[in-house]
Amino acid sequence: MSPAELFEHLGGWFYLITAGLVALDAPVPPTPSELFVIGSGALASTGDVGVVPAILAAWLGCWAGDIGLYALFRHRLTHVLDRWGWGRRVHRGIRSLLAKAGPAPSLAGLFVLRFVSGGRTASMAAAGIAGIRWRVFLWFSGLGAFTWSCYMVGLGWLTGEATGLPWWVSAVMGMVLGTLAGLVIAGIVAWRRRAEAGRGPGER
Repeated sequence: MSPAELFEHLGGWFYLITAGLVALDAPVPPTPSELFVIGSGALASTGDVGVVPAILAAWLGCWAGDIGLYALFRHRLTHVLDRWGWGRRVHRGIRSLLAKAGPAPSLAGLFVLRFVSGGRTASMAAAGIAGIRWRVFLWFSGLGAFTWSCYMVGLGWLTGEATGLPWWVSAVMGMVLGTLAGLVIAGIVAWRRRAEAGRGPGER
């Protein structure tokens, strides 16, 4: 059985696996969650999976991963990760992303940066370090996770409808388009940061 046939016959487990991978993607960005999320949209275009369950699975997984990573840094539980070799590697990876993205969190960042490669991890960890209130965090994170899920599933659905190719091909094409969109967003964020850094205190 080919990988495509295997995924197509997973049935309800497909949603659970998708949710689990999306949650894991928060602390471990290389997790191939986007392939499943965009792929679920492509499968929805052929009627193999439902659009609503696909969005719900991605949303709940995304929100759960956000909350877990935020809590880890808010309550300073990273020493738990450091007990194991794989945990130390994960911790180093998160710290590396924080160093690249900058430690200053923003409420807009909880919403926008998840569309940028590694941005979700950095923004959730930064929010925990900064101690953003739980209620505020849950609201912005939940809204951002839902928007991201609709966007990713919709991207797969539109790609599948437009091409009529096998779902996994549409998923790969959707990932390429999503990556390009993420690069545009990352460029805009970087430009805004440079512009703000170049202003004097009296110009803000």
